[in-house]
Amino acid sequence: MRLPHLPRDCWPAWRECATPAAVRRLFRFGVAIVALLAILIAVAPLFFRPTGNRLAITEDPSKYGLAYDSVTFRPPDRPITLRGWWIPAEQAHAALVFVHGGGDDNRSLPYGSGLALVRDLVAHRYAVLMIDLRNFGESDGTPEGITFGDLEVNDVVGALDFLAARAPDLPAAAIGFSMGGGTVLRAAAHDPRLRAVVADSAYADAMEVAVAFTHAATGLPTLVAAPFVWSAQHLHGVPLGRGATIAALRGATLPPVLLIHDRHDPIAPVGDCARLAAVIPTATTWITDFQQAGPFGTHIQAYRLGPAAYVERVTTFLDGVFTTTAELP
Repeated sequence: MRLPHLPRDCWPAWRECATPAAVRRLFRFGVAIVALLAILIAVAPLFFRPTGNRLAITEDPSKYGLAYDSVTFRPPDRPITLRGWWIPAEQAHAALVFVHGGGDDNRSLPYGSGLALVRDLVAHRYAVLMIDLRNFGESDGTPEGITFGDLEVNDVVGALDFLAARAPDLPAAAIGFSMGGGTVLRAAAHDPRLRAVVADSAYADAMEVAVAFTHAATGLPTLVAAPFVWSAQHLHGVPLGRGATIAALRGATLPPVLLIHDRHDPIAPVGDCARLAAVIPTATTWITDFQQAGPFGTHIQAYRLGPAAYVERVTTFLDGVFTTTAELP
């Protein structure tokens, strides 16, 4: 929408020289802006609560040559059913809980080539449980919608309960992406059964990255996305404040952690990796340096952009936790 035209020398004294028609155009422009903001404020909860906006699962592990079982399990805090895929590995070192991100996502992590990554992890003798978090994919929803890693911790705990029954001889680890990265870190602080964690593109605080995510997901200019996010939190009760990963981890005891972050991530800035490492004494970091166009840029793209290096880095880290030199193939 263009501002109504006034002569250049008119602006310093616009009250004197503005015509009634120009004033009416300015008024209509202001009304249109207010109406646009009102609409965005009204739809904010629909954007931040994905319970009715599920991303369909279009691929399964069989497309990547993997045997799997479709499984269900329950978290400890809600009478809901969560769904996932159990993908065994021959002579497995450990079982990994695989946790997708927020926004429009599901257990297959399509934006990050999740099934291809799992194929490579299984080839390195890691069994994988790929799960749909509550309110995502084919898992049940909850009235409050997503809580940006807070209540979702219980979904990881439920997955660990499933692994304890399905593969009791295997130690457990987790790998998570974006919101899933924060979730598995918080789960490790809560449940000592997690022996190792890989967190890819995890944010330090959901509230701090919400504007960047909204801009990327909707194309709204930052100046418009900011009041949109503010209204979602303060007028509609969207619990962005519950995604405070840093606060949840401060002072906690965690197992070995690998933090993966790209230097050019436009959603969760690379500084978030340093902030997380500062409160996780067991953390090692791997900062990648890729280039990719698009609104989400290099966010959770490290495997897609450099698969061989990614698999080597992740499996070397996990092997260091779960195997000895003699056990390595």
